[in-house]
Amino acid sequence: MMKIFLLLLSLMAGCEASTEVKVCRDGWVEFYCKYKASETYQIIDVVPPNNSEIRSTQKDQWENKGRYSLYHDTKNKRLKVAIKQLQQENFGEYECEFFQDQNSPDEVEDEVKVAAETDGCQGQFNQTVYRTAKTTITCDYPENKHRFSDKFLCRENKFTCEEILSTSSSVKSNRKYNLTETNRGFSVSISNVSSHDAGLYWCGVNEGNYRTGLRKIQLKVEDITTFTRSPTIGQNFTYWCEYPNGAPIKKFICKGEDPSICQPLVNTAQRNMNNGKFSMKEDELKRNVTITVREITADDSGTYWCGAESTDTKRSNTFFHRCLLTVVSPTTSTPSITSSTSDHPVATLSVASTQSTVAPAESGGSSVLTVTIVVVICVVVLALLLIVLFFYKGLCSQTTRNGEAKNNKEDRTYEEIQELPQKPDSGTALKTIYVTANFPTNPSSAPHHHSNINFQSSSGDVGGDTYFTVRDGDQHPTYSTVNHPSRSSADPFYSTVNKPQ
Repeated sequence: MMKIFLLLLSLMAGCEASTEVKVCRDGWVEFYCKYKASETYQIIDVVPPNNSEIRSTQKDQWENKGRYSLYHDTKNKRLKVAIKQLQQENFGEYECEFFQDQNSPDEVEDEVKVAAETDGCQGQFNQTVYRTAKTTITCDYPENKHRFSDKFLCRENKFTCEEILSTSSSVKSNRKYNLTETNRGFSVSISNVSSHDAGLYWCGVNEGNYRTGLRKIQLKVEDITTFTRSPTIGQNFTYWCEYPNGAPIKKFICKGEDPSICQPLVNTAQRNMNNGKFSMKEDELKRNVTITVREITADDSGTYWCGAESTDTKRSNTFFHRCLLTVVSPTTSTPSITSSTSDHPVATLSVASTQSTVAPAESGGSSVLTVTIVVVICVVVLALLLIVLFFYKGLCSQTTRNGEAKNNKEDRTYEEIQELPQKPDSGTALKTIYVTANFPTNPSSAPHHHSNINFQSSSGDVGGDTYFTVRDGDQHPTYSTVNHPSRSSADPFYSTVNKPQ
């Protein structure tokens, strides 16, 4: 009789009684307890199967209650109840009790039965993704779940699982995510992966008044060594990929921007690791594989990945290197080859040959690059030494010549001074001639200063005394009298003047 009464009260309040929700163990579920739109409640209690009440006192915001989270949605007149990591004790009936205030409890209730899902649970999948690349999360559903029209991908946060995209929404893409429906469900691609994309994702279904996850995907973000190659059309292009210890046995090469769905080309499990265009060879001692692309064409441009196939169905394939290949025409200027981790370059090598090109992708090819760089450096250093040697030799020769000229100039300084004496018959015959000669700035290097005095006269001799005023570096005059013999007026007269000590 009491149960019938509670059921009637629930129907009067507009709530649904005994709704069944099926969820996966270790999964999550979000269900709703509704109440009458005309009513207002201050407190809502959730009573789980173990009878320990969980109370909600806040409105329009999430409240964290351990593995439980509560959200009193006043707009839609309901309480959201989210439960994470469901265990056996979490399965059973849940009751929601609504109170207008603490002193006036209301007997209105809503019941939700949480049952264990026995079919369709897929377990956790660990997927490694790489910075700056794309990745795809695949959500495949079992046949008994295709009846759900609303399938979605969500990301788990502190309180619940935040929906990213769904099949029922008209919006299937944004700047970060893109949803594509498939025959078995859907897939969501994530572009330009960064560390912020790491976390726990769920492939879920929405059924009326509850949501639950069926498949858990753990995304782990890692760096990857990236190489840029620019070979010329017609070349046979070769590069290396080094793999770590413990890598899976089956190594492979695939092409595509997204390694999770890239197109396989060749692998080490094939008897003949050659498909005509691409070939690979493994060196287990050096832990690397060599990849060769024959007679490269423009269509070979793209992104290539070196990886190893996982033997664990719950784990994605492992990748070691990414090669960004851009094929150029022979008329294009010499391209460059760069090597980097993520988007940071660490090495550069020019490809100028139109024949076979070998481009190391890791330590397997580093010796070729090292030898090339060493040879170039040696040639440059030798050329610089030769230039310096010739320059130094020329400088020394020039210095010697300049020094000799300077010494000669300092030892002997000749100055020709011409003076025309007046004729003797003029009555003012020249008796004395004054000539001033300055010593060099460095007197010690010029012990003798010669003045060439040329006396020219149309007739007669020059008589009298000749005085020389010689100024030293301190500009102090020194006088010296020079007597000269009678001579022809046409002959120059030389006198050496010694500076007194």
